[in-house]
Amino acid sequence: MDKKWLSLFLIIFVVGFQMSGCQEEDEKPPENKPDLPVNVAAYLSTWSNWKADSIKGEYLSDLIIAFASINQKNGYSLEMSGVAAVMAKIAAIKAKYPHLKISVSVGGYGAEGFSDMAHDPNLRAAFVGDICAWLTKYNLDGVDIDWEYPVGPPWGQSIKSRPQDRQNYISLLRDIRNALDALGGETGKRYGLSTAVPAGSWFTTANDVKTAAEITDGLKLMTYDYAGDWSGTTGHNANLFMSSRGSSWSSDEAVKAYLNAQVPSNKIMLGVAFYGQAWSGVTEGSYPSAPGYARPGKFWKSPDWTAIQAYLKPNSGYTRYWDGAAKAPFLYNGDRWISYTDHEQIRELCVYAKGKNLGGVFVWEYSHDMKAELLQTLAESFK
Repeated sequence: MDKKWLSLFLIIFVVGFQMSGCQEEDEKPPENKPDLPVNVAAYLSTWSNWKADSIKGEYLSDLIIAFASINQKNGYSLEMSGVAAVMAKIAAIKAKYPHLKISVSVGGYGAEGFSDMAHDPNLRAAFVGDICAWLTKYNLDGVDIDWEYPVGPPWGQSIKSRPQDRQNYISLLRDIRNALDALGGETGKRYGLSTAVPAGSWFTTANDVKTAAEITDGLKLMTYDYAGDWSGTTGHNANLFMSSRGSSWSSDEAVKAYLNAQVPSNKIMLGVAFYGQAWSGVTEGSYPSAPGYARPGKFWKSPDWTAIQAYLKPNSGYTRYWDGAAKAPFLYNGDRWISYTDHEQIRELCVYAKGKNLGGVFVWEYSHDMKAELLQTLAESFK
């Protein structure tokens, strides 16, 4: 081989080797991304004492700031106490957890202003415009509408309402969805829209939940508060199924009511309570395996998970019981009876939610478990 052909051969060989090396580099598998949760959300109250670095976003896909309210004296715009301080903390959380979608929830139990605003097209347009302004100003990812309730329960409600609110509720959600899509066209971002709904079956007939589900990304089903200070006897706060000794309601019954109303299962998010309900002056009754259950008592308080842990200690005087039919724990010390949510129940809830192909789970609310003990179990169980 003469020198000219030898040189050409060497050039081809070197270039080919380099290209082969580049190809091998390109074909390397991408680095594994963190195993982040999907559709695990938590409400975080604005009035609780929390710091940005206390929020463990690795256990969440969504964080919902509760609540903004409707300022009826200022054009039905949004307002929030201490909004600048709250949003500064939110910005810090977003910087630490880029995957986390953070929304603002508007309303809450007893929040006024929805009926008049949604009934008037001009007021509704102004309100929707203010939502978009908030999302842009504070770099938020969506909005949750917690109107409790458009058309209320048959026993009445404290907030103003009108029969037309069945349609006004839908008009409001549709206007928000259209506005969010238009805003996303400008920013290149997809904004989320959800609405919180009660677990009672009355809501599925009084309001158009099927259309609400079609418009929104999902309905946050508040599957808790089945017993409380309004109850004549003790009872489970958030039992998954009906108790064999009788229950007022259950989360399973609530889910079935929404499914029967033609809400797709993947549009239902199951609520998880990080708090309980407690009564005093409760006698044991005639069921040794379930002492104090469904017995008269004086409502004591609604302890959160942090407080409940004191009653779980060996020297607390309380005994833990498990209602196997209801999939719900409770505590009893011969006088005080406490319904609550624990790790075992959370695992049962997640098995149920996945088995029913529900769209996710959410927590009321984060500050009840600032160490994220229950939240970690929830995130790991819903994978």
